Amino acid sequence: MSTMAKLQSSLRIASLLPSTTDICISLGLGKNIVGITHECNFPSAAPLISCHANNDEHPHESTQSAGRPSILTVSTIDPGIQSQSDIDKAVKTSLYNGISLYHLNNTALSDARPDVILTQSLCEVCAVSKEHVDKEVTCHLPSSKVVSLEPESLEDVAQSFVTVADGCGVKQRGEELKRLFFRDIDRVSEVVSANNKRINSPKVMFMEWIDPPFDGGHWIPDMIQRSGSSSAIPSSAKSSRKSTQLTWKQVYESDPDTVIIACCGFDLKRNIQDALSVKDKLRPLRAFREGKIFASNGNLYFARPGPALREGVAIMARCAFDEDTDVVDALEGLGFMPREGEGWARVNFHAARDEIGLHSNPVTDVEDLIRDHDDHNYSKLHDDACREGKDTYIDPKTGYCVFTELAHTRRGKCCGSGCRHCPYNHVNVKDKSKNIQQPAFLYEGVEDSDARNAFFASISAIPPNSYIKVLFFSGGKDSFLTIRKLVQQRQSINSRDAQPFHLILLTTFDSTTRVIAHQEIPIETVLKQAKHLQIPLLAIPLHRDSGETYLERIEKGLDVIRERVADIKQMKLVFGDLHLDHIRQWRDEELSQYSLEYPLWKISYSDLFADLEASQVRVVLSASTVDGVNKGMVFTREFMDRMAELGYDGFGENGEYHSVAEVWNVSRDQALGLTTK
Repeated sequence: MSTMAKLQSSLRIASLLPSTTDICISLGLGKNIVGITHECNFPSAAPLISCHANNDEHPHESTQSAGRPSILTVSTIDPGIQSQSDIDKAVKTSLYNGISLYHLNNTALSDARPDVILTQSLCEVCAVSKEHVDKEVTCHLPSSKVVSLEPESLEDVAQSFVTVADGCGVKQRGEELKRLFFRDIDRVSEVVSANNKRINSPKVMFMEWIDPPFDGGHWIPDMIQRSGSSSAIPSSAKSSRKSTQLTWKQVYESDPDTVIIACCGFDLKRNIQDALSVKDKLRPLRAFREGKIFASNGNLYFARPGPALREGVAIMARCAFDEDTDVVDALEGLGFMPREGEGWARVNFHAARDEIGLHSNPVTDVEDLIRDHDDHNYSKLHDDACREGKDTYIDPKTGYCVFTELAHTRRGKCCGSGCRHCPYNHVNVKDKSKNIQQPAFLYEGVEDSDARNAFFASISAIPPNSYIKVLFFSGGKDSFLTIRKLVQQRQSINSRDAQPFHLILLTTFDSTTRVIAHQEIPIETVLKQAKHLQIPLLAIPLHRDSGETYLERIEKGLDVIRERVADIKQMKLVFGDLHLDHIRQWRDEELSQYSLEYPLWKISYSDLFADLEASQVRVVLSASTVDGVNKGMVFTREFMDRMAELGYDGFGENGEYHSVAEVWNVSRDQALGLTTK
């Protein structure tokens, strides 16, 4: 081992910032860290960039120390119990009185005997003051080297990687980390630029705090620019790069396309909770009405000037270009884009939330969505206005003037705006998954020259007098396995269903959040599934305040099919229910005018899982109501068996969890189980 290697192996680092802890881990110095802050994640909570994996001198170097480092700091703030308003008051009082909110933990720093101390002089609010550190070093650690950082821009952040590495004797690693950091951020910019169809860049309001509101400062404007967006509060309107307190009037006047709530020091769960708490403040925003308010783990991906800002830029782009499926797909293909529900999430303001705000019930289930008789029932107002020959009515909840179906009929065509009472099935709406308010086909199947390779016909190719099967499709494993069972029916010569049939997927979702009830799956995900499987998809938005029942909305959707396919011989409704008798009984009673089919009914879980394994499609959890069972977990045989051992339904049939089938990761033929003869 070289002299330099020996020095590095014995190096002792005290990190007084979460960001420098992350930087050290990325530099391969995790095992050298002997002290961290009470706010550090160790090991890191993010899959950080690594620049040392191929380092010849330390091919087996661990990124984690043998034992957990000492906690060197304490704070008078407890974000776990204090509100944003209380924290804001504490910070301002501290600054006014010149008393720090962060302190060294007694003698922990001197006891750690660090060779290098990493600290900052940028923000007196965020960490132990540089003055306090210098005093401790002078009195007790005269031989320790203090490396102080003060990054204000994204370039400064990247240069701090080099500064830390140089202070620890591995400057080359710092330069390599900086290169990789900007390489990946450039990849975000490039995929946005290559796939973006917008003329103007979306305006993003990044909220570093919401009570009172603060915009993002320092490196945040650079991140917004790198994400292909523009800041709703431009830097030219500010006197410095620092975060600025705003009035809500300023927030409203900025009229952002997208709002990202990523408050300093708070994780995703807390930021969702706080966003919900200021719902009435956010309500006037256009972004609120369009469902474009997101929350993120501000602590990890934005507040820390470290390697995880790479993921922060990707999250910004994902939220800002939420309506552009090409950009979204490209971002998700980068390899470091955090999953929805883990690093970021759309905030759902329109339903009662559970304790963490992620397992919401944005739209009531089929048994629950009943006619609302209160004054907010706009369906009755609309019907009355049409009977009276009126072109508009006033929505009692929002106060907006809404065009009636009669007015749209007089216009004679779909205007393409996704109007609430469009009688033309939104035929001219460009991005239907984002904008439709009435039932419409989001995907019509394979057309033109590719149609000959399609297993299920497109809507336009279904001839008159056909047998139609409409599968109520949620995007989860049960729905997916039902498709496979229907494919087996069509391929089987001896199928009891002697007549060839055509398949249409039907999905209901919340008209505001664009999310499927309980499944917590965005309608865009189901659209992605349908396109990959090449099966037509009919989507039915459900409106909480319309006063319409679930069954009335379903009937409107089936009418859309009848309008597109002439003289249907039989329309059979198909469900992926497994064994819950009361659910099947409800369907049989309420939909008795239709022929119903349950292809998976009473099939053993062992056989169902065997078919899932045969598809090679990965299934991940999209929502859960069980402690310790989290969104993003992969559904495996071991997971199913473990759930059964704990007394739960192995397939989550009682609502323990919901899932999404990632069909796009295998070929269409593999996913469907198509065989050649």
